[in-house]
Amino acid sequence: MTLVAAHLYKQFGPTRAASDVSITLRTGTVHAIVGENGAGKSTTLRMLGGATRPDSGEMTLRDAPYAPQSIVDATLRGVALVHQEITINRSLNIAENIFIGNLRSYARPLGIMKRKQMATVAQAALDRIGVDISVSTSIDRLNLGELKCIEIARAISSNPNTLLLDESTAYLDHREVDAVLRVMRELKSQGMTIGFVSHHLSEVLAAADDLTILKDGQFVGSFRATEVEEGEIHRLMVGRDLTHGTYPPRASPPALSAPAILRAEKVAVGRELNEITIEVRRGEILGLAGLKGAGAEALFAGIVGDEPLRHGFMQLAGKNYHPSNPRAAWKHGIAHLPGDRGNEGLIAGFSVLDNLVMARPPRRGPFFDRSRARAMSKELIKLIGIRTSGADAPCRSLSGGNMQKVVLGKCLAVGPELLLLNNPTRGVDVGARVEIYGLIRQKAAEGLAIILSSEDMPELIGMSDRLVVLRQGVIAREFPSAEGVQEHDVVQYMT
Repeated sequence: MTLVAAHLYKQFGPTRAASDVSITLRTGTVHAIVGENGAGKSTTLRMLGGATRPDSGEMTLRDAPYAPQSIVDATLRGVALVHQEITINRSLNIAENIFIGNLRSYARPLGIMKRKQMATVAQAALDRIGVDISVSTSIDRLNLGELKCIEIARAISSNPNTLLLDESTAYLDHREVDAVLRVMRELKSQGMTIGFVSHHLSEVLAAADDLTILKDGQFVGSFRATEVEEGEIHRLMVGRDLTHGTYPPRASPPALSAPAILRAEKVAVGRELNEITIEVRRGEILGLAGLKGAGAEALFAGIVGDEPLRHGFMQLAGKNYHPSNPRAAWKHGIAHLPGDRGNEGLIAGFSVLDNLVMARPPRRGPFFDRSRARAMSKELIKLIGIRTSGADAPCRSLSGGNMQKVVLGKCLAVGPELLLLNNPTRGVDVGARVEIYGLIRQKAAEGLAIILSSEDMPELIGMSDRLVVLRQGVIAREFPSAEGVQEHDVVQYMT
């Protein structure tokens, strides 16, 4: 066996993150760790990868004692870890990011770098994982999925025997996910051992040989992937049967005569969006499909005032709308859940309470009303099902999925008229997804207008009332109703 952990235990303050967790990663196999948000998946992977030291328990690596003191220590032992959150340094170029922990290997005397050699090796690492990224591309031109691919290339560049991927496909579109899964299969065929965490059971069942299920920090069981069905995995993860379906039934779509909350007329934003006309009505969930760079994020940037319109105009509730900045958009009743929660959605060092109310802090006269903020946060924590030790807990103490719930709570706290959702369930487990989908559908039924952009095609189809497909900055196809639409119907217009 490559990597064996027995009875691992880890506690952060009052929060028990992992208790009596045992896992065996067999040599040359792919092993998935699954469970709800807060189940201990990432904590377990971080202990295996040296990022977190267990409070108790034992590990062995290739039959020798293994107790890494750091990520660097684990890497030297042949275990590489790719984190869930993006860790790219935007002040460095692509090659420097790939070799950020090993730059000395490419340094000549007097500190002069062997940049051509470093770029060649970096390009080989990118080519190995099958992504179309040139090492000469500016880091600022890359989207989230491409940044995650650079991190995977960074891990593979150390030639590890064991590769640990913590939600590494969460930021990728379907083509990039397929590329990563292909890389996992190729590395497995070369004898590499791979452990990964994913909330997408389709990925787990497509790639994993073995899987371990955790619940509430406890070990539930380990299985051969061929021996357990998807429904049983769901039941063991969440403690209830989810066979009734993931997506809530659609209500009657709003009438064509229903008032448009937002109308964008021939708008062009940045280099990605080129003069499209689009509107969303009260009580409607409008889905935006498209590959990264197709225009959805640019449209959101224009709506919230993050980028100026190059062309066209917008109306909000029938009145001309010219947001000067995101703060103005929030004041106009437009809430935005961004695709990168770590850098754009919340402040990890702030408390759950402060993050939930930061978009519109309750005040008593000129002063912050702490008692009202506490009541608001208590209600939102219950409504959205945020798993936390309390409203005063720092957001960094939460699992990735619960951080996502905090960002959604911040959006709902302002009582918006229009809600922009960019991958709202990224990094969220299947049980919590069902709850979030129900909440989104409920808010639409109450009259909230919602624009949903997602790289999860089943989510986009299952949640949208109407679907618009963007390709290269223009509308390639509109489906007046998403009812009965299949994935291939959408994908053919995306590419």
